[in-house]
Amino acid sequence: MKVILRVDASLEMGSGHVMRCLTLADELSRCGFECAFISRKQPGDLIDTMKARGYVVHELPESNTSADNHLSHSHWLKGSWERDAQESEAILKNLTPGWLVVDHYGIDKTWEQRLRACVKNVLVIDDLADREHDCDVLLDQNLGRTDEMYRPLVPESCQILTGCHYALLRHEFKDYRERSLKYRKKKAQIDRVLVTMGGVDKDNYTEKALDALALSILDDKTEVTVVVGKQAPWLAEVKAQATTSRLNVRVLSNVSNMAELMSQSDLAIGAAGSTSWERCCLGLPTLMCVLADNQRGIAKALEQAGAAALVTDSIEKLILQINYLKQFPQILNQISTRASSLVDGQGAERVVGQLEKPL
Repeated sequence: MKVILRVDASLEMGSGHVMRCLTLADELSRCGFECAFISRKQPGDLIDTMKARGYVVHELPESNTSADNHLSHSHWLKGSWERDAQESEAILKNLTPGWLVVDHYGIDKTWEQRLRACVKNVLVIDDLADREHDCDVLLDQNLGRTDEMYRPLVPESCQILTGCHYALLRHEFKDYRERSLKYRKKKAQIDRVLVTMGGVDKDNYTEKALDALALSILDDKTEVTVVVGKQAPWLAEVKAQATTSRLNVRVLSNVSNMAELMSQSDLAIGAAGSTSWERCCLGLPTLMCVLADNQRGIAKALEQAGAAALVTDSIEKLILQINYLKQFPQILNQISTRASSLVDGQGAERVVGQLEKPL
């Protein structure tokens, strides 16, 4: 069965939507589905990344036209929903997929209804619960989400999958889970720190994190690994900053072993996006930064669950939290235990299992 995924990435929206769709596509492919993407060309797109993973990408043309105000994120479509639907429809008519997967804050039921004639079933991936959808399955993988939040927004027949039980993680995280958790039970100190602010980090929160680490009471020999995407606009500046730090800092770009890096780290400083579920799966204690409005719900839920600590953009407060964990390392184990209880790494398998069932 063919599955087409409609998803974008850009400097504004980041890379998270594409990365989780790639994870879903990989699992679908492993189960015998034939997957391809529809994505718009724009600065910060990840079309080359999708192609490098072996997928056909049907590219929508770059556009600088103004969007309507139909939705709070309409501008992410880089034009009207009618134009986007028309361009997508021209592609889908020739493909006749069994499933269309939509992961885009700028799309709602009006777009989805327009494309219904070209597809058999529709899966929507969302985080906001702020608009109506015309879909057969809706997935919101975030902690604290419930079916009741989406029931008024979808057809009565729609199957709703909510909660981080369905978090879309690559197989490597499930594979590294056991060894990562064993590592944390044996050790409670901060020797290795992972800094990961997403694929773009357009406001360069990485710089603030490195400043805070250097000004903290961590030992000079502390190893700091910074992971950034190739689209990050501050990559050169971050690399330059790393060379002047009193700590042992290395900067990596476009890594393919994130699960391994996380499993070997004692503490993470990172964005409260979809990578949060990867860190939870491996029990990695995290100081979270909110880099976008759609991350606030994730951050609040994880903090309330004791599965991570929320930090502001104040360097001084971040330094205090790093110092606190250095002085009371037993807190690391408490955070790790609570985080790892939330995500087991099998969410993608559960979602694909639902798609394989007859509706």
